[in-house]
Amino acid sequence: MEKSNKNIVHIIEKMTLDQKIGAMLTLGFSGTVATKRVFEMIEKYHCGGFRLTPHGRSASANYVDPRTGRTVVAIKNDNGIKKGVPSPQCTAGEYKKLLQSFQQAARKRPLGIPLHFSTDQEGGESANCGFSEVQLFPRSMGVRASGDSGMAYEVSKAVGLQCRAVGFHCLHSPNVDVNVDARNPEICTRSYSDSAEEVAEYAEQACRGFKDAGIIATAKHFPGRGDSPVDAHFEIPVVNADRETLWNRELLPYRRLIEKKLLPCIMIAHTIYPALDPDCIATVSRKIITGLLREKMGFQGVVTTDSMTMGGIATRYGVARACAMALEAGADLVLMKSQGNLVEETIEAIRQSIEEGRITREELDDKIYRILSLKYEYGMFHARTDDFEEPERILRDPGIFALSEEAAVKSVLIARDREKILPLSREEKILIVEQADMSRFVNLAYYPGMLYQNCCRYSRNLDYLETAYTYDEEDLRRIEDKIQGYDTIIITSYFTRGRRSNIEKVKELAALAGKNIIIVTNTPYELTIPEEAGTVIVTFATTIRNIEVAAGTIFGEIEPEGEMPVKNHA
Repeated sequence: MEKSNKNIVHIIEKMTLDQKIGAMLTLGFSGTVATKRVFEMIEKYHCGGFRLTPHGRSASANYVDPRTGRTVVAIKNDNGIKKGVPSPQCTAGEYKKLLQSFQQAARKRPLGIPLHFSTDQEGGESANCGFSEVQLFPRSMGVRASGDSGMAYEVSKAVGLQCRAVGFHCLHSPNVDVNVDARNPEICTRSYSDSAEEVAEYAEQACRGFKDAGIIATAKHFPGRGDSPVDAHFEIPVVNADRETLWNRELLPYRRLIEKKLLPCIMIAHTIYPALDPDCIATVSRKIITGLLREKMGFQGVVTTDSMTMGGIATRYGVARACAMALEAGADLVLMKSQGNLVEETIEAIRQSIEEGRITREELDDKIYRILSLKYEYGMFHARTDDFEEPERILRDPGIFALSEEAAVKSVLIARDREKILPLSREEKILIVEQADMSRFVNLAYYPGMLYQNCCRYSRNLDYLETAYTYDEEDLRRIEDKIQGYDTIIITSYFTRGRRSNIEKVKELAALAGKNIIIVTNTPYELTIPEEAGTVIVTFATTIRNIEVAAGTIFGEIEPEGEMPVKNHA
């Protein structure tokens, strides 16, 4: 490959093998408190960057199938942290200072190669940059519900500006999967649409928005994860579409974005595509990464893996070996989030691949060149003025706040109201049965009881019943005891990957005779919407702005403007 950046070529010439191996690793950092292990990964193992999860506490979480309760991948927890103890909350400014301390340690390394900081900020509950000062936006499908691809640009730019202000460099977005399987538990509303043309249109605008915000966009999950009812976090999905269908549907958004030079980075799917490679998961398939993506489609940017501790890949190959195999297949970066002994095992497996010639020295240098050139292009090699500014200057921008309100109104929709019970009267006695999500930061941007609190703006004739996100036995008993005294019941039926839906109980409640039932949900699919439900409001996010709009819709104070973004819906 041509190497026109002589500064990067000069750095590569000076790098040791250990430094080159480290440069290909995106390791995990969860929580808000630095440990000596983090600095060891920077200084001893020369890691290229971190995948950040501020609201977590341990990067060594097991993968447990929500349908069966079976532990699919057990990650050894040897860091002394007790499971279930939350990380301290902090402000965006405090978190930025933490990242600065990591970057300072990196810049003191022999060659001063900077770290990249990656995360997910897909919208809705996928908001790792979820500090209370940050404005949150709908899922991708909610952005598509606006009917305006310009909204994808504006939202992505606003998201990017906020994340960049806090210290992030790279977002694992946009999701360009075409969600043609309504049963898909992993992609679902993370996709813009079930239309390849619409996904391509909205993803193009999203990439432009991220670029203008100074954020590295990462399209995922190549070649496409929308045609499957299986979650790769727990098992291996298989997409059985033929080559022609894959080319014209799954690969269409990638082809458009590559042609327009809008993709600095692509993430590979932990999925098998028999029409492309019947033997290997795409993550470790040379036919798919090198043959299809590099050679046929002409992609010259950085290729990263998805998390290598996910069940679909880890159970088949083992984490460390899979990381090495992905690099052998043509990936440049491996995302390995465990902070435990898997770090050393992964480094040793990669070293063995290089020493045995499965990754040639030329291939290795090409990978390092692509990675470092991207860091150089996005200004990481030299500290920028805004690297040291307080993030509040951006986070308090009234334009971003106004956009978050506009995006919410344009995404929320009334999916059905068969009996015309909307809007509700303030005189009705209403029970709100609402799920509480305690898996992330709890602050004034995201907290239990948001729907109830917002409905209280319009009526005081309300009672509240809080449940776990997935009902437990106590929740089921409490619901049965409580619902008898009300004519109108509002039930949240939220769903996110990695958790069981409450659909069976919601179906039972929706069929109750003599009661008005309103379902507030974050998907347009049967995953959360039973046929028995007569009135359904779809929010596409369980974050504060969209819940504000849902509450206003229930009482007729806000007119939601969203349009149904998919053809195959409940």
